[in-house]
Amino acid sequence: MTMNRYGRRTHRFGRLVLIALAGVIAIWLVGHLLLDVQFPDPLVTSADGGRSDDEERSMREIFESLPAEGAAVSQVTLLDDNVMAWVERWRLLANARKRLDISYFILEQDVFGIAFLGHLVHKAGQGLTVRVLLDAIGTTMSRDVQGNDYLDTVVQTANVTVKLYRPLRYRFQDAFLTLNPAAIVASDHDKILLADGVHGLIGGRNIATEYFADLNFDPKAFRDADAVLTGREAGAVLEAVFESQYDGGEAHAVTRETVDLLDSTSDLLLAYQAMDYWLRGEPIPEAVSARIRDRRLPWIDELQARPMLHGALARPAPESVQAPVRFLDSRTRLIRTDDPITVSLGRLVRGAKKSIFVANPYLVLSEQAVSVLEDAARRGVEITVLTNSPVSSDNPLSQAFFLEQWPKLLARVPTLRLFVAGDRHNLHGKFAVIDDQLGLLGTYNLDPLSMALNSELVAAVWSARFAEKLLETGRQLIAAGPPTAYEYRIARDDEGRPSRDEEGRIIVAFGPNDHLERDDWTAVRRYRWLVRGLAAVSGRSFF
Repeated sequence: MTMNRYGRRTHRFGRLVLIALAGVIAIWLVGHLLLDVQFPDPLVTSADGGRSDDEERSMREIFESLPAEGAAVSQVTLLDDNVMAWVERWRLLANARKRLDISYFILEQDVFGIAFLGHLVHKAGQGLTVRVLLDAIGTTMSRDVQGNDYLDTVVQTANVTVKLYRPLRYRFQDAFLTLNPAAIVASDHDKILLADGVHGLIGGRNIATEYFADLNFDPKAFRDADAVLTGREAGAVLEAVFESQYDGGEAHAVTRETVDLLDSTSDLLLAYQAMDYWLRGEPIPEAVSARIRDRRLPWIDELQARPMLHGALARPAPESVQAPVRFLDSRTRLIRTDDPITVSLGRLVRGAKKSIFVANPYLVLSEQAVSVLEDAARRGVEITVLTNSPVSSDNPLSQAFFLEQWPKLLARVPTLRLFVAGDRHNLHGKFAVIDDQLGLLGTYNLDPLSMALNSELVAAVWSARFAEKLLETGRQLIAAGPPTAYEYRIARDDEGRPSRDEEGRIIVAFGPNDHLERDDWTAVRRYRWLVRGLAAVSGRSFF
């Protein structure tokens, strides 16, 4: 009896030791990952890697000397409306005649994602070559390929090849071999739809309901921005960017299931047909709707919940402008350590003479980036930043860092005005305008994931008209005022200097506490404790 008790106690003690060890390892992984991502190596992410004479050079000279993947004169069309962003994707797929190259970070299994896949299967059936690259961590569908009949059906379709960028087992293997948890999250964040090597669509949107739902009907709809770039030169650059990831060693081909394979071709084609009829404004044939309902699929109900899509194909395409474009491509930093986008942004801010406008969902800046903004403020450059608040953001961790930073940022950059989205529509667009002449649009977030790890793509467009369109998009949101948008401010004295309390902390004149209820940002407040704890333990400050 005594030996049995001793054995049970020893067993329980062993389990406790294993659990404690697992907990320590988990804490180390999470802490190390957060510190590496939030405080990246300044040698890798420095915005100071440009020319020292950029302040004296014209903005056009800096633009033409950017370290671009390629340059082209292109027809550029801004897509700042969710419905038209989906319509233009549908048109590009429908009008393609030879080849489709697709790269997305997220592709969900909702009516948009399944109809999109169904359209690819339909085009492949017409003889087009279709190449698809999905990020393994961003796309839920690609995280569980085994048993995923939709993706497997696409894979087994003739003329279609599908690859996953850094499947999960390779991510964990790399993290284990390098003792670097950042290897788990480094991803392909590009979003590219390229038709026939001529018509390209890039920007912030993935393929999921929230990116294309109408803001007036869906409280979860995102505000975002894309651009269509048309021309053979632009297409050639986008094809090279796509192939650099698609043909690289980190992209692995998806193979079909060999056991328990269910062919879902008919389901995909039904989703395609239903979406196509709905966009054309035509009644969905009873034969199609009946088969969808017989399979208990939700697509008819999902479409009927989106009345703004009905007949939307009849709407004219937005105005386009012809302009010189330079494509900035920063590939996944586990493979390449150079970062053309971050370097280029630093140079452009240093060369700004009048104004900088930035819209971005995340704002977690490095010391180097803040220093560059400080220098711009000393030159009298007016800076406006539009980002998310805790209630609109989809990332409470980045918001926790943002809330620690923003008062210090306003204190150090006196010409900066900071606006946040105040409703629940996530601001997901990533664009900027410099001196009312240069417009930048792409996938690059102002956070360390984009600065230090992920593959990103940005189009720099030299066009006052395109820049004006981007400014209209951002300024309309700001002009709406509360509760759609708020300006965060710090208190200043009569000479404009930041006011501080007795403990030296910057006094907030208006911030999240002034427009949010406590329940609106519970998760963010919890992450702030983690952020502060990591900073205290590591001894590393924000900036």
